[in-house]
Amino acid sequence: MAPPARHSLEQILRIARLTSSRGEGLSLLDAIDRAGYASLRSGFRPADLVPVLRAQPSLVQDWLLFSADKRTSGGWYVTEEPHVVGSIDAAVEVEFGSIEEAVAEFVVRELDQAVALRESGRGSDRPRPGEH
Repeated sequence: MAPPARHSLEQILRIARLTSSRGEGLSLLDAIDRAGYASLRSGFRPADLVPVLRAQPSLVQDWLLFSADKRTSGGWYVTEEPHVVGSIDAAVEVEFGSIEEAVAEFVVRELDQAVALRESGRGSDRPRPGEH
């Protein structure tokens, strides 16, 4: 199966900007929905994001800032040097050969986790039915 069109992958990679104060300040889940991430996810791997990141270095910077600005001790993080993706919760770190590869892996892990938490009812930024 071919990965989604480049435009769709760019929309996914713009999520970091959309959620920042430099962008629209959307919630992460709203930005994920706007990009159509959940419906596209089965059609691509982190490696499919790498060429887009290499062509648009500002997207790499957006995700590095996203990781640095997270206000939680859980979840995933990415570092520029060395090119590492890690999780404090799982006590795991994986080093990559390039920053683009690391950011691509971070994006997928971070967004997959946000979608999974929402589906489990633990990550929603909206009240569930019956809550006020």
